[in-house]
Amino acid sequence: MKRTLARYLIAEILPPLLIGLFAFTVILLTARILRLVDLVVTRGLPLVQTLKLLGLFVPTFLELTLPMALLLGVFLGLSRLSSDQEILALKASGASPIHILLPVAALALGVALLTFLMAAWVGPHAQLALKKTLYDIARTHVMTGLKEKVFNDDFPKVLIYVEEVVPPGNSAQGILIVDRRRPGRDSIIFGKVALILSDEETKTLSLKLFDGAVYERETNPPGFSRTNFNLYHFKLDLEEVFSPARRKERGPREMSLRRLTHAISQKREQGLRATAELMELHQRFSFALAPLLFAFLGVGFVLVPTRARASRAWGLTVCLLWLLVYYTLLSFGKALGEREILSPWLALWMPAIVVALIAAHVFRKALNESPLGIADRLETLSSYLTRRLARFKHRTSGGRKP
Repeated sequence: MKRTLARYLIAEILPPLLIGLFAFTVILLTARILRLVDLVVTRGLPLVQTLKLLGLFVPTFLELTLPMALLLGVFLGLSRLSSDQEILALKASGASPIHILLPVAALALGVALLTFLMAAWVGPHAQLALKKTLYDIARTHVMTGLKEKVFNDDFPKVLIYVEEVVPPGNSAQGILIVDRRRPGRDSIIFGKVALILSDEETKTLSLKLFDGAVYERETNPPGFSRTNFNLYHFKLDLEEVFSPARRKERGPREMSLRRLTHAISQKREQGLRATAELMELHQRFSFALAPLLFAFLGVGFVLVPTRARASRAWGLTVCLLWLLVYYTLLSFGKALGEREILSPWLALWMPAIVVALIAAHVFRKALNESPLGIADRLETLSSYLTRRLARFKHRTSGGRKP
């Protein structure tokens, strides 16, 4: 019976889990998808490179959407069983809440391992590959995308005019640059010859201009200046065109677990604070634990006795409410951790601790067949509001009769 029950429960949870995983991932990817569409339409980015970028974005979001999808699957799957009185039948046949929890916990353990794999290894490698791909795209786009005798506006607040592009495309003659990136100061740069340089190590691009002048106008205080040069380096900001930002060194998000722990040890030996690295480390482990906590919470909430049977609409509402609570606490904790108001471990584990305590309380109520006091009050309030609404509709419809 245990194997049959386990297969049956997992079969109920998996479909909404997979649907939720797809839906949550697409929702979080929407901004990136719109940006990629803009690159395809306005920048001429090839479709193959666009799909590659989209594929590299996905692992960075799965560590978030996998726990979310599991909670949705548990609530919707078990709520369907509750609404059809199958949970009641399972209890009558001798199945305790622990018997129902075990197969759900086994599924949650698999999701937790997959989440940890995404957070600890796949995600950082995807971030590095994404960084390299974006740099290669930007370098190719700058070298081949400059059009002669046209103001090129590929970079925000920068206009580049080229009189002639010299084959194979990494040099130009007669170049004009209008730079408005600095507030209160506009620069116009003329150069007879320009070379387009790329640095593979630092992942930066720059224009090396020869024999020209820089005209600068300041608004506060008003002023104007001219500077002649024999050699001038103009750096292009790839971050604003192809996010995310590039850094000379790997950031915590781009580090593998081993490199991250090594960076923490190295900073401690140097007497430096490793706040960003510690927060990233604790975040990876807390995300991996989230599916187990969500499974514990979802099973407890569905099995706790209520006056009305749980429905899928109820399950969806409660699921979204708990996701809002968890990720609000996570955002709040990260903000406090980044400001060093809370220690990194407490900032990142605070949501897990709160959910674990609530889940333990709810599951204990389910074991004792004791209803939640707040649930009874909410149901009483809901019934009262429903009756008042029905009376109001009755009076309104009665008043309209001749």
